[in-house]
Amino acid sequence: MRLLHLSDTHLHAPGATTHHPDIDAAARLETVLSAARGHGEVDAIALTGDICDDGSVVGAEAVRERLHAAYPGVPILAVPGNHDLDDSIRSVFGPLPERLGAWRVVGVATNELGRIEGLGGRTLDALDEARAVDEPILLLQHHPVRSRSTHEWFVLRDAESVERRLAEQDTPLVLLTGHTHQAFQLKEGRVHHVGAPSTYYPIEHDGTDWRFAERGTGALVVELGSEAVDEVTLVLA
Repeated sequence: MRLLHLSDTHLHAPGATTHHPDIDAAARLETVLSAARGHGEVDAIALTGDICDDGSVVGAEAVRERLHAAYPGVPILAVPGNHDLDDSIRSVFGPLPERLGAWRVVGVATNELGRIEGLGGRTLDALDEARAVDEPILLLQHHPVRSRSTHEWFVLRDAESVERRLAEQDTPLVLLTGHTHQAFQLKEGRVHHVGAPSTYYPIEHDGTDWRFAERGTGALVVELGSEAVDEVTLVLA
């Protein structure tokens, strides 16, 4: 199972006020998709939030159209980020499938309107529901549990409770996230944390410090085996 993992595309409706009006988010997404196509076909696309910059259906539809053009017929698994509205993402991308190959698919909306950081309680609820399932779990959410950042904007509330719960995980779990605009990987026990870079603009993190970076936009190609991640390839563009 090959996944293209994208995050933080930040497209928007025409004329919308954006946080970085000097950046053409659509053009940058096209550049990333062109680079990713050079790595071959994929079985699904994981899109882990901040799909829009303005919460609009139009912005979400613009992302969907570009993904369908680059990868015709490939299913898109999308969860909302802090810039998104849940209803907009759900109406454009629909529900997540229950499974991909051997993997049970779980999506979590960690976003809360008006806040940048994520809600860890929703991750705990999803993990508790999945606990009864004796099979590998592919969990998608916008905010990471682990990353290079400890800044209050880039973390989950109740992160310690989530970390304790993940430490008890006894079946393979791959956690795909975004939000930090920086690629990240960490394997802890049965849990493999995989954070995608942004297609919009890159950030470099070091604990509570962060800064805009000159390079680092891109995507990940994630090779999933029957019970583990076989390989993660960083595609820079």
